[in-house]
Amino acid sequence: MIAVLLVGFSLLSPYFLTTGNFEAMLGANAVVLIAAIGMTVVFLAGGIDLSISTVISASAVIAGIVMAETDNVTLGLITAVIVGISFGALNGVLIGYFRLTPFITTMATQLIARGIAFVLSHGIAVKGTPYWMLDFGFMVWVGIPAVTLVALGVVLASGIAMSQTKWGRHVMLVGSNVEAARHAGINTQFIQFSVYLFAGALAGVAGFISIANLGNAIPGVGDTLLLIIIGAVVLGGTGMNGGEGSVERTLLGVAILAILTNGLNLVGIPFYDQLIIQGVLIFLGTWLAMRLGSARSA
Repeated sequence: MIAVLLVGFSLLSPYFLTTGNFEAMLGANAVVLIAAIGMTVVFLAGGIDLSISTVISASAVIAGIVMAETDNVTLGLITAVIVGISFGALNGVLIGYFRLTPFITTMATQLIARGIAFVLSHGIAVKGTPYWMLDFGFMVWVGIPAVTLVALGVVLASGIAMSQTKWGRHVMLVGSNVEAARHAGINTQFIQFSVYLFAGALAGVAGFISIANLGNAIPGVGDTLLLIIIGAVVLGGTGMNGGEGSVERTLLGVAILAILTNGLNLVGIPFYDQLIIQGVLIFLGTWLAMRLGSARSA
């Protein structure tokens, strides 16, 4: 599908295959990729995190305030991750140990995070971002934006964690059959807690990266990202029932949506028409993932 999109849009727009366009496309999707990796791990454990997009906003706002007050980028990063972990821990405790449903729990957390982001920022962008942070947002290393390299590092580390560690194997087993995993001696409550903690930490990193991308901490930066994040994970072939998929597949899902959005913009497709096309594509991706899952289990 990626090859078809690349060829098609390169024929429709002479600007599509330029270096500048690819750098812009890669940089613009770093936040989505980082957050989508967190959502993938939650999906693999059989859960869902509806709060991940607004945790991005809350992390960005609080980190932006800290950096504006201290001019310390490292402290800003640490703050963003701690904020993300805090929301992830809240989700993880309520879902893993108190057995609340992931949908309702993370929807409530979504509202809390969004409220905090707007209360602390008074609904406007938090200015005063250190100059190094602004420069970092424009840095390009070996032809790839620095923020994208950070996102790819997250993909690599997460892929290793899922495929090479006992924790990753337990996440897959819990997602496949939580009762069987419990009888096998796996601490399923801790696994469910840990995946939300993991997603929260990555939401914090994504919030921090959004400041580098946009130049300021925007309280509504994550408001439109939730469906894009879920769509990218589903398009990559990770099922929402758990135990099927990988973080590497999500990289492909993000690439498909990024190329599609960029190409549609270049050929002048109106924004709301783009939403229809993206929705249809996600439908097809979900159907295809279900078909492949059924074929593998047959």
